[in-house]
Amino acid sequence: MSKKFFGIVVLMALLVLAACSGESVTDSDSDNNASNNDEEEVQKDVTVWYYYTGKQEELFLTAIDEYNGAQDVYEVKAEYVPFPDVKKQLSVGLAGGTLPDMVQMDVVDNASFAAQGVLEDITSLVEEWGEADQFYEGPLKSVTYNDGYYGLPVGSNALGLFYNVDMLEEAGVEPPTTWDELLETAETLTSGDTKGFAISAVKSEEGAFQYYPFLRSSGAEYTDLDSEGAIGSLSLLTQLVEEGSMGADVVNATQDDLARQFAQGKLAMMVNGPWNIERLKSENPDLNFAITQIPKDEEYASVLGGENLAIIKDSNVSGAFDFLTWFLETERTEKFSAETGVFPARKDALENSDFWTNDEHLRGFVPIMDVADPRGPSPEWPEISDAIQIALQEALTGTKSPKEALQGAAEKVDEILN
Repeated sequence: MSKKFFGIVVLMALLVLAACSGESVTDSDSDNNASNNDEEEVQKDVTVWYYYTGKQEELFLTAIDEYNGAQDVYEVKAEYVPFPDVKKQLSVGLAGGTLPDMVQMDVVDNASFAAQGVLEDITSLVEEWGEADQFYEGPLKSVTYNDGYYGLPVGSNALGLFYNVDMLEEAGVEPPTTWDELLETAETLTSGDTKGFAISAVKSEEGAFQYYPFLRSSGAEYTDLDSEGAIGSLSLLTQLVEEGSMGADVVNATQDDLARQFAQGKLAMMVNGPWNIERLKSENPDLNFAITQIPKDEEYASVLGGENLAIIKDSNVSGAFDFLTWFLETERTEKFSAETGVFPARKDALENSDFWTNDEHLRGFVPIMDVADPRGPSPEWPEISDAIQIALQEALTGTKSPKEALQGAAEKVDEILN
């Protein structure tokens, strides 16, 4: 074979190999790019389930549009799920693999879904973010499970003592600060068809919600319902009914019912939340009322209400967390909270703003937020709450003594937890 012919053969072989090699690399790159593009497309979208309505819904959707327009890495897509359906839809979605990336959640439900493995543990992301210490302790506790963070609080409320300023002034009394003062003041203010004081003791989460500040003020927890402090808290409420300072009908009265009675002058004092302030103003524009701490036993206490945003396990965690922390930036959460009538979960947003401190009614809740605790938090809270509701009803209707009612509740809770 001549050198020339041999050179031609070698050259042809190299060209074939190069062509094959080039084709192989090109096909591989094409497949990889398609795969990468598909992955990027999936990871770009961030789906969030929310149950805001009215003004809150309008502002939340506006915030999402603003976020989507401010960057091009992620795109948040919102889907409305009515509040009563959220837990059911999460269960259905878990079974069918159709969960969102993020979900709005009542503070009392967060621990339960974290325990079920539905929510992502974002502890490392929160620690890297470095702003957890800007949140009130109560709201932050509501997203905690097994010492980890499973979401972040986005809005809060609490319960306080509403009192009719004119009624107290006419009676020559000050707003009560202790349980003993509450008994005396409520008796003084009770006259005719006007009761001196009321809580909602209805058999629902509202009842457990309203009782919780009294339980916590006694130094007790839901884990020691048969303790001396817990029994004392329920005895206080029972005594108010027995003395006629609180109506026996509170076992059927919702928080909205109390607000209506208060607006009509049928109640001198009540336990209620900031969501009813505008209602009171609307129903009775001349009503002169103020808000302060719920009377205490050992210490002032309140109970936390509000919402969290939690990220679904194994979802688009990076995208969801990016939107979450953007939404919770101090000025943004301050504006959203102020315009929707709730309290920000961030201390710096609340305490550095003139909005809440200057409002004649909302400012009463500013110190209350410091002592507001979440119910639980416990994965078994719905069952625990039911035991508390039953005890509350038994004691206030006289079916059982406070001690007997809470001993029964304590046994149920012990069974639930063990």
